[in-house]
Amino acid sequence: MITVATAECFTHGKIGLTIHKASAGYKDVEYKFPNKIREVRVLTSMFIPSIYAAERLLDVKLPKPDYQYKYAKAYTEEKDLLVAELLAKALKNKLNVDIAIATTAGVGRGGIAIIAKRKYIFTTDVYANLLTFENVLERQKRGIELGIKKFIEILKEEFS
Repeated sequence: MITVATAECFTHGKIGLTIHKASAGYKDVEYKFPNKIREVRVLTSMFIPSIYAAERLLDVKLPKPDYQYKYAKAYTEEKDLLVAELLAKALKNKLNVDIAIATTAGVGRGGIAIIAKRKYIFTTDVYANLLTFENVLERQKRGIELGIKKFIEILKEEFS
């Protein structure tokens, strides 16, 4: 069995939910795992928009946000990549899962980190600004798509 956990901000836990639904055989999910892959189990899929919750749940120290935005964390794209990696590492260590996925996005293309046997850190191709809400939904949709596609590639490369 391959275990998975997610700590998601701008993707609102939808990567983990979609992986769970695909592994459980829900008919409304378009994503399919490779036939040779053992069972995939999502242990948790969290929507964590606040630094407070992320730090306490995952025992991680995050950098100070670059922007003030209500209670949520808002970083530049460069820091989003760092924070996504910190969250994924903390999640992998805390739960000892095979694959940890984390997302966060403030101003820029966002940050997605997937840590399995190797580490994958990347952005979407959609620039958005959480402060003005410019392209936020488009970036979210693209982040979910790219996160799931990369997850399936990792299953093929690392777990076949």
